[in-house]
Amino acid sequence: MKPNDLFTYIKTSPFTPDIISLSQCYQPIISFDALALYYYLYSFSDQGQGRYKWATILNHMDFGMKRLEQALDLLSAMELLQVYRADELTGLVLLPPLTVKQFLDKPLYKQLLAQRIGEASVEGLQGSRPPQEKNVSKTFSQVFTLTGQIEGRFEPKHDFDWSAFKALMAKDKLLFQDEAEDIIALSHIAEQAGWTWLETYRQAKATAIGFTLSTKRLQQSRQAKQVPAGHLSPQEQAIVREAKAKSSSALLAFIKEQRKAVPTDTERKCLKDLANLGLLDEVINVLVLYTFNKVDSANLNEKYAMKLGNDFSYKGIASAEAAILYLRELKTGQAQSKPKPETKTNVPDWSKEEVQQEQTQEGQAKLAALYRELEEMENKGGS
Repeated sequence: MKPNDLFTYIKTSPFTPDIISLSQCYQPIISFDALALYYYLYSFSDQGQGRYKWATILNHMDFGMKRLEQALDLLSAMELLQVYRADELTGLVLLPPLTVKQFLDKPLYKQLLAQRIGEASVEGLQGSRPPQEKNVSKTFSQVFTLTGQIEGRFEPKHDFDWSAFKALMAKDKLLFQDEAEDIIALSHIAEQAGWTWLETYRQAKATAIGFTLSTKRLQQSRQAKQVPAGHLSPQEQAIVREAKAKSSSALLAFIKEQRKAVPTDTERKCLKDLANLGLLDEVINVLVLYTFNKVDSANLNEKYAMKLGNDFSYKGIASAEAAILYLRELKTGQAQSKPKPETKTNVPDWSKEEVQQEQTQEGQAKLAALYRELEEMENKGGS
């Protein structure tokens, strides 16, 4: 936008804004610039009769375009303003603020306010609200259609049902990491993804760390990009299938069982630390397979696993396919930087020969095959 660009007010039903709510609830979040802009737009609105340059607002409020654009963004994000654009003309629809009660009944808004003024102050606002009867009368538009036909009532704008979300959490014994921060993050992710509260819950449950929700892993899951199957070799595709088929704890237990061992507390903690980085289980599984393949041992090299995990987190690796491609590029880069020595297999002898042990032959063969596929991926650079 430029100062000489034009805007107009779009005609709306008249309303009187709740100045108490604007001052007590909105202002700490949207800042004084946005609050002042809201009062300006309300005071000068002509219900669409004229067209004006942004410069008229800049001159009146004595600030520049950057501050104006930021104030407009804040007002629209808090649903106090709708902005429409057609060619060179911008249309503004001013919306009434929520009452204090309505504002504090929205968990997202309440947590945003608590971040600014503190929990105690928010509780004070709740305690100071006068008791009010709830007006449950229906408006014309909730009962009649555009053609005047009766169609029951129109549902109000969809909102995130936090009471239902928390009820399912209690049923599944899930916990927030930090409720105030998680509510804001979950609202943000759900809005960007276009998810309902139930879709958000299912995704959050699937990416939880144990019984604790992880918004980091949820965001990684949402942002994961699909890698076409043609970009992966058959060996790599086999590794991906196995990585997606098990949880990280289940795959670790499987590997340890085939090595006549059991997972240790430090190995379990390593998996949890990797998850806390935001890595999904399928990514952790590729990392664990790769790490075990590097060292012929019954124990996970936790130091190397965390080093690789930090790289994965820094690179934003969000899927097993992306992890495979990164490891392929990593190996290719190492091969180009120095002459490739004669390949010495790290596959343990028991995975190559027929041996008699308590573990199932099927399990041994499956794990040995995965290691061979990892080695072939490294040796051939994924080609």
